[in-house]
Parts: sequence; C-alpha cells; structure tokens
Amino acid sequence: MLPSALQFTPAVCAVKNDYQILVPVHTSCVLWVRIGETTYFDDSNGILRSDTDLHRVIVPASVLDAVGKYTVCWREVIERKPYFPIMGEEQSATFTFRPVVGDPIRAYMIADAHGMFEESVAAAKVFEETYGKINLLILNGDILDHSGNAENFMLYYQIAEAITGGEVPVVISRGNHDLRGKCAERLADYMPNENGNSFYSFRVGNLWGILLDCGEDKNDDHPEYGGTVACHAFRQRETDYLQRVIANAENEYKAEGVEHRVVVSHVPFTQIDHDPFDIEQEIYGKWVQLLNENVKPEVLLSGHVHKAYVTQPNGERDAYGMTFPTVVGSEVRTKDHYFAGCGILWEKGAVRAVLNDQTQILKEIVF
Repeated sequence: MLPSALQFTPAVCAVKNDYQILVPVHTSCVLWVRIGETTYFDDSNGILRSDTDLHRVIVPASVLDAVGKYTVCWREVIERKPYFPIMGEEQSATFTFRPVVGDPIRAYMIADAHGMFEESVAAAKVFEETYGKINLLILNGDILDHSGNAENFMLYYQIAEAITGGEVPVVISRGNHDLRGKCAERLADYMPNENGNSFYSFRVGNLWGILLDCGEDKNDDHPEYGGTVACHAFRQRETDYLQRVIANAENEYKAEGVEHRVVVSHVPFTQIDHDPFDIEQEIYGKWVQLLNENVKPEVLLSGHVHKAYVTQPNGERDAYGMTFPTVVGSEVRTKDHYFAGCGILWEKGAVRAVLNDQTQILKEIVF
C-alpha cells in the first residue's frame, strides 16, 4: 500500500544521463532518496524543500540502473519555524527499478489523453498483454486539457503510477494545450526539465533520444492566446540547443553503447498543416535538416493531430525531406471516450510501431 504522504508512486524521468525522481506528495515534508549507501536530496542550494506538492530528486542513471531499487524518505514539516522547526519522524518507502537493458526495448506512448485516465491506461495494458511489460513510458503532451489549475498536472503522475508503479523510466513531453491557463508558467516546476528547459536529450540503456518542444501550434499573435506566449523566440533557442547537441555528438547520440536514436515531439513538425497551423516552416525545416544530416534518428514519435498513422520519407505528409519515419500515435475522440495509443519496439535491426486502442491491436508497422 502506498504511504499516505505520497499522492502517487514516484515517476523516474529520464533527462540527459540522469533520472529525475518526481514524487507527488499530500503533505508538507522534506524528502530525499537513498540508493545503496548514497543519499540524494531535494534541496534548493542546500535548503531542503518543503513548500511543494511535487518533489524532485536528481540521481545519476548509472547508479540507479546498477542498484535496481531506490528508497524515498521524508519527514513531515509540522511547523517550519525560523529556529527549531517542528518535524515528524523519518518515514520511507522502497521501490524496485527495472532499467532498460539491451533489446528489445518495449515502449508505450500516450499523447492527447485530454484527461482520459482510464482509457489511456487501458490502451497501454492492451499493448502489454500482447507484447509484454514495457520498460519505457512516453507521455507525449496534452495529457491535460489545460493548465488552468495546478492540480491538473498530477494526471501525468497518476497515469505513470498506473502503468509503471515507479519501476521503469518515463519521458514526459509538453503539448500545446499544456501551455494554456494561469498555471502554465509553472510547468517547469511540475515536469522533468533541464535547467528549466522543456527540451533536452535523454539516455536509457542503448537508446538515446531528444525531446523537441514545438510550444503552441499557431503564431504568437493569434487571438486565442491573448498575448500570453512567445514561442517563436523559444523555438529559436531550441534550434541553438539542437546545434549544441550536434557539436557534442560524442557525448550524446554517438556515445559508447548507443544503438538506437529517437526524437520525441508532441507536434509532428515534419509535416505542414493547414492555416493557421502552418507555422515556423523555416525553423522546422532546419530541425529536419539537422536531424537528417547529423542525428539520423530511427523514428520521430508525435501526437497532436488526434489521428494515428505513420508517414514514411517522401510520403505525402513529408514536407521537408525527412530521412526517418514519423509515427503519429494517438487517435482520440473525447466525446466517445475513445483512445488509441502507440507501442514502439526497438529490436535488433528493426523498429516496430504498434497502434492499438482500449480493446485491441489495430495495426503493426515495421521499418
């Protein structure tokens, strides 16, 4: 049984060569994680954080992979006085961890759930019943309808708990609907990030990936946003970041042991949609060029359009001459409570995409 202080089991999120262990809590507490003989704290410049409902503890991925379990420890803060704070006794809960080790890698991607918890989890379970337990979960944006309330963010962790139980790595990406609402500016506090940035690379086992965040899906001056976004400048910074990753290739996608490469983006930026969604063609074209010539990913995983399909290079939706397939893996009908997600299997010499809904496998594509 989960201890009462914890809202959900931790989500072990892959960022760079680390895991950010994100722990939703019900109560004000200080929190730390023990792995083997080493303790890792959730602190702000040496001050243990307690004024939060989501703790973040960063640990080296290699350490947790080797040990295979972690212990979350906490003390309730009864009264955080300037002198002699009143604290509860230490409590703890231990979780096993299954790192990605070799092939096959069985991943499941959920995008565009828009609040549909039961439906999205059921789809993941259908995939697992056919192909075996996953060892990577990808939550690829628009899990929420909006960010008008910070409580909405917990759906990410509720879904992660139901599918992983805190036992396997998770990748969490923003969607464009996540940018909407008064709490959207706090997303970095509630999601994995690298120094506050929602774009970053990650490594799990022999899989290297990069998460690219397109932000909103229309121009910044669109009246729907009311002057609350600056995504064009954000995407320009992202282009600079992608170029820095390429310059550091030997420590990124060319690092020792990397056998598979993936790009995760809520928006399938390899295609051009109709007006007013036909934005940033110069930037997105540049991203595709940089990926083609340098990273050479096996696949781009996306959602956003509420349809499920695979676009191959030179296909009708290929706008910029990509050299890798784009898997758009979320068919969604919220009024009907219908959800279809996508499993990805990385195997020796092949990648398989499996589209399925809450009841059955729909289609399997090998590339």
